[in-house]
Amino acid sequence: MVARCLVLLFIPAAALAFGEKVVRFQRSGEQVLLSVAAGYGVQRDGRHELIFTESLTGKVVKKVQSLHGKVARQDPKYFESLEPIAVPGTGRLHVTGRIFYCSFRQKFCSVQRVDEEI
Repeated sequence: MVARCLVLLFIPAAALAFGEKVVRFQRSGEQVLLSVAAGYGVQRDGRHELIFTESLTGKVVKKVQSLHGKVARQDPKYFESLEPIAVPGTGRLHVTGRIFYCSFRQKFCSVQRVDEEI
C-alpha cells in the first residue's frame, strides 16, 4: 500500500514535466540564441525541426532539421547547450517545430512543441 502511495506521489510531477519549455529562443540581430534549461539535454540524433518565418509576410526564411552544440557531460547522446542559428534580416520571426529533449534528473524524454514569436 505504501509503495502505491509513493508511486502516485511521483507520477504527477513527472507527468507535468512532459512537453515542458526546455529550450528558450531569443533573437539577437541576424541570429537566434537557444538556451537549454539546467538539468536537461537536447537529443543529438533527435528528429528536430524548426521553421522560421517572417512574422509580417509568413515567408519561410530558414528550416532547421539538425541542431549543434556542446555535448553534455552527463551523457554524450545529448547537447547541454546549443549553437546559435543564423537567420537573415533583423525583423520579428515566428518559429514553429519540435525539439526532442531528456531530463537527466527525472530520467524521461519528451518533445517540446515550438510555436512562438521572437
